[in-house]
Amino acid sequence: MVICISCLSQLVWEHLHRHWLAGDVMCRLVKMLQIFSVCASTNMLVVIAVDRHQAITAPLKKQFSVMIMVSIGWGMALLCSTPMLYVFHLRYDHIKNMTVCENIFRSKDISHRQAFLTYAALVNFLIPLILLCVCYIRIFLKIARKASDCRTSKRQSFKPGKIHLTSNTTSATLHSAKLKTLRMTVVIVSCFIVCGLPYFIAEMIMSYGDHNILKPNVYALLGGIAVANSAVNPYIFLLFSVNLKCLRNLKLCPAKTGPNNRQLMYNGSVRSREYSSAAYSRTPMTGVSTESFELSTAGNKGRKPSYNRSISNQRNNRGNK
Repeated sequence: MVICISCLSQLVWEHLHRHWLAGDVMCRLVKMLQIFSVCASTNMLVVIAVDRHQAITAPLKKQFSVMIMVSIGWGMALLCSTPMLYVFHLRYDHIKNMTVCENIFRSKDISHRQAFLTYAALVNFLIPLILLCVCYIRIFLKIARKASDCRTSKRQSFKPGKIHLTSNTTSATLHSAKLKTLRMTVVIVSCFIVCGLPYFIAEMIMSYGDHNILKPNVYALLGGIAVANSAVNPYIFLLFSVNLKCLRNLKLCPAKTGPNNRQLMYNGSVRSREYSSAAYSRTPMTGVSTESFELSTAGNKGRKPSYNRSISNQRNNRGNK
């Protein structure tokens, strides 16, 4: 939508030297869809961040429905872009001798334009940025705290609704997850700021300062960079979610985890991998902590724990010998 509606329609409009040929209804509708597509793209970033935040910080609690969160993201985008149906209209420019699709602020006091652009900066940039920072910082702090607890080997007290790490999770694994989360947070937030901040600063200068400071070519370039975040985001998530071991083995499946090396996995990209409840190993019960039994039995009520099966198998093998 960002490419086909927001960018393509703007390029065609600019190529026609802003001569609008599609009528007043399409003028309002296209401008609304341009903002709607950009808002929806930004809101999906927030939805992904909230989903990861819930899966990491409260994995045992009932998670938010993905369909509900996505619907809220699209609904908020539609709601925030609806004012464009009123702000833009068709006008005949007697100087240029052509019809143009422009906003209504030309005939109103400057305070109207300032208020509208401040609102646009809040809903399209500042509020999503705050939500992204809060979610990813809390995710990083959660993993860092677990890594610290694992490194110091302190006995953890059980708390209702909290995750308890299994004893076979090493400090190096959590440290690697912490670094990966930190890098992902920095890249996602940095790209969002780099793409969006210059454009909204330019809009504030155009509204609150001297609009002659910015050249039209610079202003157009900043507008193009603002929507580039939608093109960059898929590659960011791919970079931090790809299974390198799977690619090295040229297999289109998750990396194999044998029965003797299953471990709890931290992965911010897929909810099902956040806290694996199948954290068993087919080794004797010696050294298995209470935390492992607590987490395992919580996710396997009504089923016989796997470590009992492994002990029975060992006894049978001894009997056969």
